[in-house]
Amino acid sequence: MKNSFMAGLMLATALSLSGTARAQNIFEALSETYNTNPTLQAQRAYLRSIDENVAIAKSGYRPTISLDGSYDETQSNVDSDRGAYRVGDGNSHTTTLAARISQPVFSGFSTVNSVKAADSQVRAEQNNLYNVEQNIFLQAATAYLDVYRDTAIVELQKNNEKLLKKRLDETQQRFNVGEVTRTDVSQAQARYSQAKSDRIASEGNLEASKATYTQIIGSKPEKLEDPAQIRDFLPKNYEEALNVAMENNYSIRQAKHMLDSQTYTVYANTGALLPQVSLDGSVSKVDSDSNQSIYGDITTDNVEWGVNMSIPLYDAGENRAKIRQSKYQKWQAQEQVLEAQRSVQAVVSQAWEYMISNASQIKALKDQIKANEIALDGVQKEEALGNRTILDVLDAYQELLNSNVSEVTARRDYYVSVMNLLVSMGKLTAEDLKLGVDIYNPKKFYKETRDKWLALN
Repeated sequence: MKNSFMAGLMLATALSLSGTARAQNIFEALSETYNTNPTLQAQRAYLRSIDENVAIAKSGYRPTISLDGSYDETQSNVDSDRGAYRVGDGNSHTTTLAARISQPVFSGFSTVNSVKAADSQVRAEQNNLYNVEQNIFLQAATAYLDVYRDTAIVELQKNNEKLLKKRLDETQQRFNVGEVTRTDVSQAQARYSQAKSDRIASEGNLEASKATYTQIIGSKPEKLEDPAQIRDFLPKNYEEALNVAMENNYSIRQAKHMLDSQTYTVYANTGALLPQVSLDGSVSKVDSDSNQSIYGDITTDNVEWGVNMSIPLYDAGENRAKIRQSKYQKWQAQEQVLEAQRSVQAVVSQAWEYMISNASQIKALKDQIKANEIALDGVQKEEALGNRTILDVLDAYQELLNSNVSEVTARRDYYVSVMNLLVSMGKLTAEDLKLGVDIYNPKKFYKETRDKWLALN
């Protein structure tokens, strides 16, 4: 019975950690996340709205055309006491139709710089989209690993409970024949009750992890497997990780493009102080009908065109305030670039150290598991010879279980640190992971939008 107890615990550990056939791997879970996660979908829609800022800015190059129309009716009654001036009643109708066009010629370079600012803002938000994608993947991977860890712990706790129940029954039988005392039975009962409590708690943790998994990934978890393949994407050393991160990190890229956008915004606002020139034209037709007019109905056709120039002298300080404001925003953007660079350096260092320490911890825990297995076997044999108590055996069981749970937890922490490192390097994207999905191309929609003149969608 004692040897079967140890063999059963070891078998449960192996099964809980190795998974079963046809398990869902982490890449399949990330693919589902990429296609269905609402946060990611919402960010794509937001980026499409930012794309429109380029079309809005480019409207400064284009003419404005309008049709104006009006209809006026006047009724008058003029009465004079002097007969020579008795006019009587009079009605008049006036209809006006006009077409106007205004083509900007020079706007103080505001339009060209506004377009550049909008372009840079779009590039910044494109990088932010990849940031959001990576953060969603990190959340999905963490949820995946939490379920994998908690499933393994539940299996360990279930088998521990089952085996301790067998130990309790065996101790009760030995007590019935006088081999052990009531104290031994109570100790076995206490450990069995603790195992039952731990199993219930672990099942609650697993259900909570499954709920988070469904929230982020979109479906319920089935059979998950160890994501060992994710290690294929790791850099060779810390220096490589840091160099890749400083070049490819999407937070740094976003900050740099936002700095470009704010720089062009300063130029665009400064252009408001320069002369504004436009070419304007209009075609109008006015029909007048009055029974007081000696000419009867009158139709007037007008064609006008000209070049207009406006030189701003003072606008109550509004444009100068906008210039100062945009300069401070540029200053802010400069500091945010530095902040992003420092943050990335810190995150790479932290993730790398966590990854290395977790890998070492896993190795140490595996050695601990082997030592606890040997110790359990020895304690059982010594207890059979009367040199150890049942409490010693129960303690050995608990130490072996604890080391197995710690190894499962350390393995989960190791993979989370790997994911964090890949995020900092800008490598936790669908494209970099080579997921089997249709890659969303934000540049495609940007190119389609920037030159639209009349479309509504």
